[in-house]
Amino acid sequence: DLYAFIVTAIAGALIHWTHFYRFDALAALVVAALMLRAGVGLLKESGRVFLESAPKGVDSDVIGDTLAADPGVCEVHDLHVWEVTSGFTALSAHVLVPSDKPCHGECHAVRRRLSVLLAERFDIEHVTLQVDHFHTEYRIPMQEIRQSMSAS
Repeated sequence: DLYAFIVTAIAGALIHWTHFYRFDALAALVVAALMLRAGVGLLKESGRVFLESAPKGVDSDVIGDTLAADPGVCEVHDLHVWEVTSGFTALSAHVLVPSDKPCHGECHAVRRRLSVLLAERFDIEHVTLQVDHFHTEYRIPMQEIRQSMSAS
């Protein structure tokens, strides 16, 4: 808006001094170009929000690895990071904790610890974590799968 006002004021002054009225049309073209540029930027940003894309600069693999590195976590999957509105990031994930010991609030402590970690390290404050118990007799931990994939 400021640039459009400046262009219009300059065009008005030039028309006043030179009586060359085509400065008005030139100013209109410049203002239209400025509006188009701003509109394209808004469309890109709103498109990312509407498509629930991960925000720029957010690497979900790094976030997943960070969550999985917690000593109380066996596996992290179904990780989804998206932008709710511009600058407001949300995360949901499924977190598995060991089932070989009774929970006694440990799974809640893991969830709280991970929520604080996400807020402090990645600036993600809207977090939904589904915490379940990990049964080793049924599944292979993701860390072992990742290690075997990186070794080959």
